[in-house]
Amino acid sequence: MDLRQLRYFVKVVECANITRASEALHIAQPAISQQMRNLEQDMGMQLLERSAQGVVPTAAGQTLYRHAVDLLRQADATHELLRQDAEYPQGKVSVGMPSSTARMLAMPLARTIRSRYPGIKLELIDAPSADLAGLITAGRVALAVVVDGVPTRGVVAQRLFSETLYLVAWPAFELPQAPVSLRHLAHMPLVLPCAPNTIRSRVEAAMQEAGLPFAVEFEANSTDLLFSAVQARLGVTILPWAAAHVELAQQSLKLARVDHRLFSRELSLCWPDTAVHSNAVQKVKATILELFEGFEQQQGWAATAIGVTPP
Repeated sequence: MDLRQLRYFVKVVECANITRASEALHIAQPAISQQMRNLEQDMGMQLLERSAQGVVPTAAGQTLYRHAVDLLRQADATHELLRQDAEYPQGKVSVGMPSSTARMLAMPLARTIRSRYPGIKLELIDAPSADLAGLITAGRVALAVVVDGVPTRGVVAQRLFSETLYLVAWPAFELPQAPVSLRHLAHMPLVLPCAPNTIRSRVEAAMQEAGLPFAVEFEANSTDLLFSAVQARLGVTILPWAAAHVELAQQSLKLARVDHRLFSRELSLCWPDTAVHSNAVQKVKATILELFEGFEQQQGWAATAIGVTPP
């Protein structure tokens, strides 16, 4: 028994005649008759009394008719809800990202979702890179932009692009000729993110590889605090272009490349591989990917990963 058979059966009962039912359904009469025989065979009982005058339902047929009408009504309502959800997705979608990425992505994402899909309620969660994979596996977020992600059971990752990590200083800070060597960097007053942090790990690994001692003036657990420290001339820091693009436009900070391969990192969009994604989550995911495609076309964030000097 399937919905098509039920629709044919309901129409036959309502028309009290297979010929009239076939005309109403625009289906050949032999096909309708065969479907009714198949339905009776599947149910293991007679559902229609046939005569020269037409057909009438048996007692079992009357019971099936009442339930079939309800089932078809529910099926039609479900189809309409699905159609509406496809056109006007609804629901809350939580997206996690590190603060350095949020400075570039968060507001364009929120603006685009509000414009295109007003039924989606976006929740943006600013979290340390080290915590994002855990938020995904715990079900706290549906999507996350993860930095230097490692393969994690239950998590799917789609690479976005590489971004260069820069030395960030105040405008009057004297820098050697770019790119800055690790030897010069080791003698600068450094303000770095608190561990565990991918930027902190890369700086420490590069210095250890080069055998260079270095001093951290102090640590800060947010991008805003790092910028405040730099603008207060307490030290220089290491951050991607995305984190500093507003301050660069205002000329309140400046960037310089660091001459070492570890001063770049990978961004990936991640989600749980066991979840059945709602249409709302699919729309937000597609929007994030679309925005990153746009970021790759502009001079700045993604371009820095392929050798373009930032403004």
